Amino acid sequence: MKEKSTKVLFHTIGLILIILGFLWFLKKISWAIKIFVISLLIVYVLFPVSEYFKRRLRLSHLASVGLTFIFFLLIIASLLSLVIPVVQREIQEILRDFPFYVGQLQRYMEELSELIHNFNLSADLSDPFPQLSTNLQPFLEELASLSFSLVSSLVDIFFIIFLVFYLLYDFQNVREAALSMVPPYYKQTAQDIMDIVDRNFGGYIRGNIIRCGIVGLLTGFILFVLGMPYSLLLGILAGALNIILYIGPYIAAIPAVLLSFSPHTPSTVAVLAVYAFVQGIDGILLSPLLLGRAVKLKPITVIACLLIGQQLAGILGMILSTPLAGIIKSLLEYFREKKSSPAG
Repeated sequence: MKEKSTKVLFHTIGLILIILGFLWFLKKISWAIKIFVISLLIVYVLFPVSEYFKRRLRLSHLASVGLTFIFFLLIIASLLSLVIPVVQREIQEILRDFPFYVGQLQRYMEELSELIHNFNLSADLSDPFPQLSTNLQPFLEELASLSFSLVSSLVDIFFIIFLVFYLLYDFQNVREAALSMVPPYYKQTAQDIMDIVDRNFGGYIRGNIIRCGIVGLLTGFILFVLGMPYSLLLGILAGALNIILYIGPYIAAIPAVLLSFSPHTPSTVAVLAVYAFVQGIDGILLSPLLLGRAVKLKPITVIACLLIGQQLAGILGMILSTPLAGIIKSLLEYFREKKSSPAG
């Protein structure tokens, strides 16, 4: 009995060490995993384009992949040549005018603090306001530094472009090879599961890119018409953060609201109205039309997934958490229906 207990103990310790070693290994290769996942996301977007060229233009597999890849490179080159210089100029203008905006915010916070004090409210409520803009400055400086580091990650971009081509070329072959390894009895189930993953994951990513692009363009255009400075940068920020459901739009609106405190910008009410209008279009029209089944989740479920994803993998985890939750929900529904069907 004692030998059996000792054996179980050693097996348990061994299992724990294997798990810890696997987690350590994943942490060591986290950069490679991130690059691969981002490349796979891009391939999910480009794969339907490649298949369209193959069917419509009757091209060979290599020719359709090559044409799609050239199309992808042209989009990247256009963004780099047209958008990056404007964004860089607007970032430099923000850094130049930053002390002015901090001073404006400080003045508004002091006035709000005096107003609260005049109503004889608690000091705990009024004291934080004068220090708010001071505490905000290091945060914004850190955000600007992060933005520069993201733009300068040329090595990551090179590896992503390199991986995208080969993943796009072998994407269908990998799918077929995976199906060929499944026993014939389970082949239809495996195909159904693959279709569910494609519908939720691929459809979500492709739909979200279109949706966020429309939101960013619409936000930037309306702000530009209203005379808002840095409208292109604010539009890009609105589109990029809109990929984070429910939470992202509120984060994207914060810089615009802070800038609206300046007398040289549209009023805060007008800025808030712009973001509310665009999010109304997104919620009523774009999300239901472009995201499909992947967002048919309760808001609390999506928010919980976003928080968990952020803790596990940062921004990338927040982006992937919603389609993964949609896949899990669809798989549960699929197996429930299959179990309850007469054939099952």
